[in-house]
Amino acid sequence: MPTTSAAPVSVPMPTVPRRRRSPEEIAAAAPVAGDKRVLLAAPRGYCAGVDRAVIAVEKALEHYGAPVYVRKQIVHNKHVVSTLEERGAVFVEETDEVPEGALVIFSAHGVSPAVVQSAEERNLRTIDATCPLVTKVHREAVRFAKAENHILLIGHEGHEEVEGTFGEAPESTTIVNNPAEARTVEVQDPDRLIWLSQTTLSVDETMEIVNILRERFPNLQDPPSDDICYATSNRQAAIKKIAPQADLVVVVGSANSSNSVRLVEVALEYGAKAAHRVDFANEIDEAWFEGVASVGVTSGASVPEVLVQDVLRLLAEYGYAQVDEVVTAEEDILFSLPKELRAKLKEAGDGTRGLGGRGTRPSS
Repeated sequence: MPTTSAAPVSVPMPTVPRRRRSPEEIAAAAPVAGDKRVLLAAPRGYCAGVDRAVIAVEKALEHYGAPVYVRKQIVHNKHVVSTLEERGAVFVEETDEVPEGALVIFSAHGVSPAVVQSAEERNLRTIDATCPLVTKVHREAVRFAKAENHILLIGHEGHEEVEGTFGEAPESTTIVNNPAEARTVEVQDPDRLIWLSQTTLSVDETMEIVNILRERFPNLQDPPSDDICYATSNRQAAIKKIAPQADLVVVVGSANSSNSVRLVEVALEYGAKAAHRVDFANEIDEAWFEGVASVGVTSGASVPEVLVQDVLRLLAEYGYAQVDEVVTAEEDILFSLPKELRAKLKEAGDGTRGLGGRGTRPSS
């Protein structure tokens, strides 16, 4: 009988750790003119809403026990998610993945009413860890839709925050992703029009979009207060000050973190010669240091400080031991934990109340 050969099996090559080039090799490749230094942005890292959401999961695990289910990533950061998974958090995409009657936490980015209804239908116990600043935008969307205004929601379609806000008034909302869409979007009544925005956008690009919309629709109304959150604005302001002085900017943050990605864009727009985003210090390519005297360092609003300190240690190994902090704002905002969790803490005698914000908890 003729024999047939089995389909070839692909065996992946084992991963070989990349050899990091030494400081001496980098210096020889491209000598640096001037003293090496780090320009460290302040504020950076955790905002009050992120801190609140992360603590909500930690406290839920402590008082309810594992597993605690979380719809989507509680915040957009790999390190935070993996650390909480190790403690017993289970991250799911939708509520139908959660066993009936179990506890589920809604992420800091917020959810639409349809998600809340889905959880109720499955008899899930819920803790809403939506950032209060996102909740504010949700309430604005509901209020303006009830007043028969059409909402132009400036944001990135598909982002969890935008999905949640859009879901509050889908028939009265149009998403505007970028300046090009602002030039072509059509509305039914240009005299009953208001804009809202995702909280983590580039301040400059958002205002560019608003200006284009206002040119086309002169009666466009502004929201009662700025929708872009204080933390996003402050981190962008800090990197704007650093960028013109930086040969290289390193932004610590995850790829799905909108505000982290924006920081790279802002750094380049404001004069940094190069800018890169990394999740962890070991992702930094030492070739980036060739010919570089000044390195700007910042982190997105969902990044724990421990990851920034890892980057600073690596930079010190390559001669960037001098660290000058560039302070553009002070943050002292605190948010109370979700009301559902506060009741449980009170019952258990846990006095935790206002939590979240710069300097309110140790790095983890």
